[in-house]
Amino acid sequence: MLHLERPLVFFDLEATGTDPHEARIIQVGLQRFVPAREGAALDDTQSVLVDPECEVPASVVDLTGLSPAAIRAAPPFRAHLDRLTPLLRDADLAGYNALAYDLPLLRAEFDRCDRPLPGPDDRVVLDPYRLEQVLRPRTLSALYERYTGTPLTDAHDALRDVEATGRVLQQQLATHDMSGTPAELADHIRGDYLDDQRRLKRDGDAVVVCFGKHEGRTLHELRTHHADYFDWMYRTIDDLRPHIDAVLE
Repeated sequence: MLHLERPLVFFDLEATGTDPHEARIIQVGLQRFVPAREGAALDDTQSVLVDPECEVPASVVDLTGLSPAAIRAAPPFRAHLDRLTPLLRDADLAGYNALAYDLPLLRAEFDRCDRPLPGPDDRVVLDPYRLEQVLRPRTLSALYERYTGTPLTDAHDALRDVEATGRVLQQQLATHDMSGTPAELADHIRGDYLDDQRRLKRDGDAVVVCFGKHEGRTLHELRTHHADYFDWMYRTIDDLRPHIDAVLE
C-alpha cells in the first residue's frame, strides 16, 4: 500500500540522552526500500553499533540492553559515514517520532563530522507518530465518538462537554480494564514525569529538564554548570520547587 517514487529509508537511533542536539548515537538501525512493481521492495538492512566517545548512562544501558563493552569496541560515528551515505543520499526517510528526535540527532552527528546530512533537497520525512495524530485526533468530540460509538451533539456547550468528558473517562477505564482513585490515575498518566506540565522527567536515578535552552540536562548538571539558570528556574517556577527539593535534598 506504500507506493514509492524513490528509495525510502526507515531508521531508528539509540543514543546517550533525550536531547537530540546534545546526545550521541550508540546504535543505528535502518531498512532501505526501493520502488518496485508491488510498491516497495526491501533493498538493504543495517544494524550498527557506534562508540559515542563519551560515557553511556546506566539508564540507557538498562533501556536498550546494549553491552557497554560492545559499544566501546565499536567504531565512532565518523567511521560509519561511507557506509551510511550511499543509503541516504537519494532517499526519503521514515521513523517513529523522527521529526522531533531521530532526524535532528542524525543531522547533529553529521554536523560534528563537518558533513551535511546527505539527501535530496526535497526530501520527505514520514513520521508514523505524526500520522497517528492526524488519523486519531484527540478532540473531545473525536474521543467521545471513538469510545461511545455515537457523535457528540452540542459540542462546546459547557455542560454538554462536562457530561461528555465524564462518559469518555468511564469508557476509557472500562475499555482498558483500569480502576483507581483520581490521584492513582493521575500518577499513571504522569508516568516518569514529575509534574503535569511534563517539564521534569525521571531518567533512571537522574531527573532531566524537558524544556528551555537546557532541555535534556539533569538537575545536577544545571546546578553544577549552569547555576544562574538553575536559580532562575527554582525562584520563578513555583510548582517545580517541591520536586527540585525532593530530588536534590
